[in-house]
Amino acid sequence: MGAWGIGLYAGDFAHDLRAVVTAVSRVPLDEDAMVQAVCDSEASAAEDPADEDHAVFWLVLADQFEKRGIFSARVRDTALAIIDGGEDGAMMQKLGMKPLDLRKRAAKLAELRARLVAQPAVSKPRTTMKRPVPYVFEVGGVYAYPTRGGDVINPYLGPKHFDRAAWHPDGFGLMLVIGRGSAFGYLPWYQAVVSREVFPAIPDRHALPSENRWSLPVYGSCDPAQFRKMELAEVGVFPIDPARVDRFFPHLAPGTSYAVEGITIANRMNITPAPERDRRWRRPDGKLERIVYPPRPTIAELMQTAD
Repeated sequence: MGAWGIGLYAGDFAHDLRAVVTAVSRVPLDEDAMVQAVCDSEASAAEDPADEDHAVFWLVLADQFEKRGIFSARVRDTALAIIDGGEDGAMMQKLGMKPLDLRKRAAKLAELRARLVAQPAVSKPRTTMKRPVPYVFEVGGVYAYPTRGGDVINPYLGPKHFDRAAWHPDGFGLMLVIGRGSAFGYLPWYQAVVSREVFPAIPDRHALPSENRWSLPVYGSCDPAQFRKMELAEVGVFPIDPARVDRFFPHLAPGTSYAVEGITIANRMNITPAPERDRRWRRPDGKLERIVYPPRPTIAELMQTAD
């Protein structure tokens, strides 16, 4: 990866971790549970001193907690030990950081150390979510939504930037939800596949095109307001077989990062009938894999069958 800069947030990992802390700080957890939730989201960096992001993990966590008025003795003491032990400098040197930049980074860490030592040993009150965001999609659910030229309604556009009366759909897309989860028990995420063609009308659940093939898996979040804004309609919920999902889509990964960063699944719901390249795929954790999928399944091929 290499050392990108002298600042604590000079790399993508630190930026992503800051987003995780922002999300966790909204959830009504105590300090110990917050720390564990963040550690669980980046287990290797949190637990393995040999991981190149280990020092950055604890330094960013300590910096974010101090700035947000959240106190954890575990976070503070771990960060101080990393600073005093020179672990960050050693890793940055290993990643190629030059001596001058190492000294500049050390000065920045000295500033962080001073703030951590002066941090009050009690957390400030913070505003948190009152309840988890409810799920809006069922696993096995097929949902229809209006499209125009294959594009969906952008759920982020308000009336000033989107005139629904002037937006005339020319068909409907379909989305099949194949998995879901919730980051920290409060922020839902979904795994889904999208139809490869636009339909002239919303099909009846008993008349779903048996030969319809689906896209590669897409990920994202969706809250009730976005669900309504995109005019999603449930066609039906089908008994999807998890083993069959695993067979057809063997490289599924949790969508936690999408929930944490609030990346809507609407970004991937446009209908693109052009053939896809399925030999290389970037997972939600950022890893790029070279894979070969079996032929895209129909909904019937994903459903449970009676023995």
